[in-house]
Amino acid sequence: MTEPATTATPPSLSAKLLGGLLAVAGLLAIALLFASIVAHPDVRAGFDASLGDARPSWVLAILDRFGLLVPALVLGLGGVTVRLGTQVARRHAGAIRLTRDVSLWAALFAGVITISRALQGTPWVNAGGDSVATGLAGGVLAAGALTVFTVILRVALARLASDPTLPTEPLPAREMRSAWNLLLPALLILVMVAARPLEATVVTSLTDKRFASDQVPNFVGFANYRDLLTVKLDTLECRRDDAGACEVGRDGQTRWETLPVDTLREGYRSAYVINLPLVMPNDRAVSVTALDAKWVRSIWVTIVFTVLSVSGELLLGLFIAMTVHSSFRGRGAMRAVMLIPWAIPTVVSARLWELMLKDTSAGVLNSALLNLNLIDRPLAWLTTASLQLPSVIMIDVWKTAPFMALLILAGLQTIPKELYESAKVDGATPVREFFAITLPLLRPAIGVALIFRTLDALRVFDLFQVLLGRAQQSMSTYNFDVLINDQQAGYASAIGVLIFLLIFAFALMYVRVLGVNRE
Repeated sequence: MTEPATTATPPSLSAKLLGGLLAVAGLLAIALLFASIVAHPDVRAGFDASLGDARPSWVLAILDRFGLLVPALVLGLGGVTVRLGTQVARRHAGAIRLTRDVSLWAALFAGVITISRALQGTPWVNAGGDSVATGLAGGVLAAGALTVFTVILRVALARLASDPTLPTEPLPAREMRSAWNLLLPALLILVMVAARPLEATVVTSLTDKRFASDQVPNFVGFANYRDLLTVKLDTLECRRDDAGACEVGRDGQTRWETLPVDTLREGYRSAYVINLPLVMPNDRAVSVTALDAKWVRSIWVTIVFTVLSVSGELLLGLFIAMTVHSSFRGRGAMRAVMLIPWAIPTVVSARLWELMLKDTSAGVLNSALLNLNLIDRPLAWLTTASLQLPSVIMIDVWKTAPFMALLILAGLQTIPKELYESAKVDGATPVREFFAITLPLLRPAIGVALIFRTLDALRVFDLFQVLLGRAQQSMSTYNFDVLINDQQAGYASAIGVLIFLLIFAFALMYVRVLGVNRE
């Protein structure tokens, strides 16, 4: 939120009382959080040295009971409440009006909690008929008390904010406060539907939890992330034949020696071997080794797939958009036809392409290339290692280039025609018009299209799962493999968190480089 206006008037007794009440409420919320954590039985047991090895993990107990989001919100909102309380006590106009608005949302939120507690079906009496104060009753009473407190606070702040002696709030501050009032419901929904599942994934990633198992998970800290992110470089020599020359495999690639025994004993495996002839001799190469070589390979496969497919889709989509944007008979039908590949579900299109890429002359693509004399024998597109990734990229470009074209076409239609008319009067060629007018004005639309397609490509799953299985895995298919086949829920959650962070980093890079947030 923005800083409240610093304009202040001489303090009054009511302002001091309200400000002190807010500060005490913030401190009380923080104190209750720590008291609840300390009072948790598993947390206390975790510090009980007399239990020995039977002690539960107090860190896992805190994460399981309170999570990460609730403590962060309580600490953050508690600190903000204390700060606003001190400003209200000094009669800062902006702080008073901001606290008034926040108290309204707090009252509504507390009321929703009260109603939800009351609608739960737990009875308030036990089977013997004796009245008991169950957890439900305590929750309803606590939420009801919070509702009453916030409503009273709202009324008091509203009266204080209507004081004619308070200075007028600047227009930018009022507009920003109104914007936050409109955004707050959406932020709360986002926290409930997105932040909570992400929090659960992060918590699970810190354990050794097994999928579909009754085994009690143990807290392992960042061990899963350590195994995923531990990477180092080793130097390999080529294998020598009897003549002392480097051996070459059937695929034409140099064959390299295995990693040192000590490295293999530590759990490292080679993910990639990179030959750098400009840096080192031809008989030596750099091996990218990792504790989880499959994960490192999946990252590389996903990034190569993303860069090449999105680049191809951008170029092809730009060409299609420029074509259907021009005036010709049947333009409307062409715009509808170009969306057909995008409308086909990915699994269906993958199966269709699987039939067309058969490694016999019955495959449509092999048949066409044989008839054109471009190949002398059918190619095994989906079983040859060097052709697998290009095949998947080709299918993805075919399917999603229309979506890219649709977004770019929307951007083309916003460019005023007067700019092109003026350029023609000045003698500009079509190529000059494209680079001086079309491309710069298309930057926002291209930026949005790149963000959408890059995020989709980084989390690609169905195309790799249907066509390649375990032969070549993306990050998402490897995550699925670890969770379902290996049943390592904690390890798979760590992979999911890293995928999220990678996608988030790409989104930030696009926003900054393309200037989408400034358009």
